[in-house]
Amino acid sequence: MLTNTNGILVFILYSIAIVSIVYLFRGKNRASDDFLVMSRKLGTFQGSLSMAVSWIWAPAIFICSLQSYQQGLPGIFWFTLPNIICFFVFIPIALKMKKEMPSGYTISQVFKYKFPNTKLPHKASLVVTLGYQLGAIVINCVAGATLISLLAGIPYSYGVVMMATVSLVYSLISGLRASVISDMIQMIMILGIGFFLIPWVVIEAGGFEAITNGIGGVTGQFNDLFDPVVAFSFGIATTIGLISGPVADQMFSQRAHAAKKGSLKKIFIYGGLLFGIVPITLSLLGFVGASEVMNGNIEVTDPQMVGPIVIDHFLPKWGLILFALMAFSGLTSTLDSAFCAVGSLISVDLKENALLPKCDTITLARIGMVFFAVVGVSIALLQPKLLWVFLIYGALAASIFLPTFLTLFWRRTTAKAISLGIIIGFLVATPLSIYANVIGNTNLIVLSAILGLTLSGLIVSIVSVKN
Repeated sequence: MLTNTNGILVFILYSIAIVSIVYLFRGKNRASDDFLVMSRKLGTFQGSLSMAVSWIWAPAIFICSLQSYQQGLPGIFWFTLPNIICFFVFIPIALKMKKEMPSGYTISQVFKYKFPNTKLPHKASLVVTLGYQLGAIVINCVAGATLISLLAGIPYSYGVVMMATVSLVYSLISGLRASVISDMIQMIMILGIGFFLIPWVVIEAGGFEAITNGIGGVTGQFNDLFDPVVAFSFGIATTIGLISGPVADQMFSQRAHAAKKGSLKKIFIYGGLLFGIVPITLSLLGFVGASEVMNGNIEVTDPQMVGPIVIDHFLPKWGLILFALMAFSGLTSTLDSAFCAVGSLISVDLKENALLPKCDTITLARIGMVFFAVVGVSIALLQPKLLWVFLIYGALAASIFLPTFLTLFWRRTTAKAISLGIIIGFLVATPLSIYANVIGNTNLIVLSAILGLTLSGLIVSIVSVKN
């Protein structure tokens, strides 16, 4: 692995480069509309790169290789397929949202627009959307800090602060514009480094045989693509969480609102396809790792970090440095997107809240970013497991998916039905998912995701029909 000095130096140089690029290309427009939605001029090329890399967060960098290592082919199948499909599922929702609110900023505004006479549906949606962004901040800080600690022996707590700070700094400069500028650079880095490193590792490991030997995972038992054990224990909860994710994730809605006329659909189609390349490619590290462990050639002490462990085993130190840069690019891209999403939710949806200071939109957005950075860092310092956080906020997202869809596409929905659906879905699914993940109960993890989706949808449907 790297020395402390080398690890810190890599991170500092990366941080300086990204902050400098954002500052130089921040633009001259200082209006709030530019800070929040890039003056609604996000094009297809910028948008698809930005959307793809914003979804390449800790799960796409680390959980993909973790799943291929532990659960082989079906593990990566159930992670990658819904991750790509969710982009396409979100397109009709985004188009309808944009049509209903051409001057909108957030997904939560849908509920304010549809139910102008009551605040409860809007407030209920904000609990979920802000909670989802908090989860994004936490999981990426955890992944980045774990990687920094593994690579260079830097204390985990320092790594958490380092990850949050650099992303926050350049997000504060120019909001979504800063995020998109950095996203383009980061996506190019991820694809370039990934296409260079992964084939090199495979060649060093013995070629295609190294992949096929590990295709069943580290135990060798998961060769069936539709293995029922993996489909139940991981596939159901993951699919529900990932398909629901874009609706709860203001990062998606913010870019939908920012898209130029005619670009929205293309942004999500190309973004989804570009995204899919990354977990498929990185999953090969998990297969190689499984093969090498079974052959007794390496020891994987932390399955979450099987990717960098495999690279460290086969490649020179500078190969590990490149992987670190790739990982930092993916993690910070999602962190900055999460901060920008929080900024829009706070400054638009909570602007008139009595607890918030009376100030201009951009200042309020920046205050929201800083506050959530502090809260996210505090939670990340508790060092939760990556898979825990991933599954928990998947259950959280499930509670808003059907209420949002029904609000947009079904005229009979009522404020009472939507409020009850979101609140009950959230109160049942999220605490149950937290408890289930902590105690490691697979049945309850799956149940929490199912309940989050079905309870919210059934309650909205039943209450709306009765009224």
